[in-house]
Amino acid sequence: MKNAKLKIGLIAITSLGMMWGSASAFAAEKRCTAGGQKVECPTVTEAEAKAASAAFLKEGDDMEQGKGGSTYGIAPFDYLTGVGKRSNSDTKTYKTDSGYGTAAKGSLKTELWDRVKKPASDGVTDKSVYDQWTNNWSPTFGATLVAGADPNHGKTYYYSYCIACHGWLMHGDGPSASELNPRPRTLTRGEYMQKKTNLELFNVIKGGGESVSLSSSMPNWGNVLQDQDIWDIIAFIRAMQDVPPPKSVAEYLNPKSTFKPIPGDVDALNASKSKEFKEVQEMVESDMTGRAPGSDLVGGGFVAGGNRHQAGEVSLKVVK
Repeated sequence: MKNAKLKIGLIAITSLGMMWGSASAFAAEKRCTAGGQKVECPTVTEAEAKAASAAFLKEGDDMEQGKGGSTYGIAPFDYLTGVGKRSNSDTKTYKTDSGYGTAAKGSLKTELWDRVKKPASDGVTDKSVYDQWTNNWSPTFGATLVAGADPNHGKTYYYSYCIACHGWLMHGDGPSASELNPRPRTLTRGEYMQKKTNLELFNVIKGGGESVSLSSSMPNWGNVLQDQDIWDIIAFIRAMQDVPPPKSVAEYLNPKSTFKPIPGDVDALNASKSKEFKEVQEMVESDMTGRAPGSDLVGGGFVAGGNRHQAGEVSLKVVK
């Protein structure tokens, strides 16, 4: 792949395709709602967004030339692109190998792929095969902050659909952030996210920005993700509250969240008994294509397959 934009686009193409058309038609909103209160929207500055987009392109160019190093100073890893590099040190240097730009047979791959473990021989019954990419070069969580939701599954969906705008580590600095107005929210900002309820997050992820009278730059994901997928994404978001850009691979693999579950908040386990959740569901579903009564597309249902699970099947300990 000669074009750095194409290379970076591989991680962003789905998100971009769904939100690009209407993004520019909306003016920037200065206020957001969290816990029913108006608060300042947490976003990166215009200069920071443009710098992040430029850094993505530079990273692609460096990779093509076989340069290691990292835009943000961690030689084995670049958090903007989520790409692992071949290096034995966290020191910022361009003497490491990016895995690209050499003629040696089999060398055109990064540590991201080198670390993939061999799946079961049949490659079908072993569900871990679905998570190899994300789980071999990303944090693994042994507990959850949202009952009935698994952040380890949530990050697989986040990495597929959310990073183009919100960035690899949720700092609102994805490759398309500079093209959006309003800019994507910074989902790690604790003073904002600690007030944002699970139900509010569920509503905007499933129904999009327009479901909460905000910009359609945030697309509705209810036609792509099942409800349980959304709960898992919320669990991943909660696991990253106030997590800063990492200064080492060890920090990257062991994020420390400041989130404390909000008393009385809706979660994946109690949602079916929540009147508030039912009202949100009915409102969102009524505005979505294909949501006629009896339709197979009703998002509140469950379709088995791959690594999907139901809320009652999540075995992770819930952090109180």
